[in-house]
Amino acid sequence: MSPTREILVDLLLNAFLQITLFAIVAASFSRLIGKTKAKYQYVFYLAVLLLCVASPVVNTFWDSYPIAMTEHSVQPIPSEVGAARHPFWNWRGQSGMQDHFVLGRSSQGWIIGLWGMLVFYRLVRLGRGVRRAYRIRTDASVLPPGVAGMAMGLIDASYRVSLLQSTAIAVPVTIGIFRPLILLPRRVVPQLNEQELLAVFAHEYAHIRRRDFPVHILCELISLPVRWHPGICYLMSKISQTRELACDDDATVRLGKRRPYANTLLRLASLCLPVPRSNAAELGIFDGDNLEDRIMKLTKKKTSFSRGGVIGLVLAASIAFGGSAVLARAVSLQVSSKTSSDAKKFAGTWHWMFNKKSFVTMILAWDGSRFTGSVTGSGIALNDDGTLRRADPAENGSASPISNAKLEGSALHVTVKDGDETFEFLVTLKDETHAEIHPVGAPANMKPIPAEKVQ
Repeated sequence: MSPTREILVDLLLNAFLQITLFAIVAASFSRLIGKTKAKYQYVFYLAVLLLCVASPVVNTFWDSYPIAMTEHSVQPIPSEVGAARHPFWNWRGQSGMQDHFVLGRSSQGWIIGLWGMLVFYRLVRLGRGVRRAYRIRTDASVLPPGVAGMAMGLIDASYRVSLLQSTAIAVPVTIGIFRPLILLPRRVVPQLNEQELLAVFAHEYAHIRRRDFPVHILCELISLPVRWHPGICYLMSKISQTRELACDDDATVRLGKRRPYANTLLRLASLCLPVPRSNAAELGIFDGDNLEDRIMKLTKKKTSFSRGGVIGLVLAASIAFGGSAVLARAVSLQVSSKTSSDAKKFAGTWHWMFNKKSFVTMILAWDGSRFTGSVTGSGIALNDDGTLRRADPAENGSASPISNAKLEGSALHVTVKDGDETFEFLVTLKDETHAEIHPVGAPANMKPIPAEKVQ
């Protein structure tokens, strides 16, 4: 199993666990968050979405995959005599936070295959949405001058907004990042009076003022690899719902009337039924599927937190999500694509040999899920042709624990760390009792160090 494929499986498993954790915490705060202004609710769910997307990536790559190291990240092996020694350093505590377990190659293949199909489905859906939005924009026609004139009284001169109508849509929508466009369904326009048209324009213009469409597209793109997760679906739904609530608030402030605006939503819903499913590349006035909740908030007296209550809620949420982030780090997973029988071949006590003498003792122990062990320190120097000129045991003879050891193809990648310093090497088997050691970051012409297993 290639390291890249192994990393992808780890990312998916970590995403499943950690997104579930953050979504549960977000759901537990939803009732309290619902007492704040809609724009704050929107920001809250956006922040949780970003946390859900970033956390699995950070926790998977943080000290987990030293696959490609630069020359500055490892201690080089000098070729001259009298060079500095290369000790093997101590355990680094956070390395132990990674949980290792064995997952068969076929299981990994199924996981990646299923994930690929789900991502492809979402890509196709997004692509169809973009194509539909482009086609609608191309085939749309201008609004009647009287209707367009109503909208221009609401729209600030600094915003270049196109106002069109189309037979291809059933509800008012907003599309476009650099050239925003408000589209009304052609069959509905003649049935709306001036007050209702102003309410529709105020709502759609709020999307443009708040930059909702670019943020919507960004959320669709960054969540694409994890859109299969129910927690992400929940957060995207909440983002859509709170976005519409925030636009309702913006529109009612601009119009100065809440109840007539609520009546317009009901009137529009009766004219547009059946309301189609939301499009990934459009923002419709009924996105979020929460019309009843919107009407309730518009017609009933609002009860919200005081300033102190909001500050307390922010502190509580920060503590909860901070603790969840620490827990997410603690439960991050690292998969092993090899079976126990493959790994057992490396287990044992090995001596690194020079002139038929041992200068390093390496102990590798396999517990069925991960390697542990230790390596003694040494000092070596190379000839110009890359062969060992000198290899001596460390003066103190102490052994340092192995911080990470994982199978990469047919080789075992061993890492020893202490602070910012790292020593790594690959162990490849020649037979059951003989192996070769390849230090990572060594000169390109360095010959492998022979190793023998103690019987």
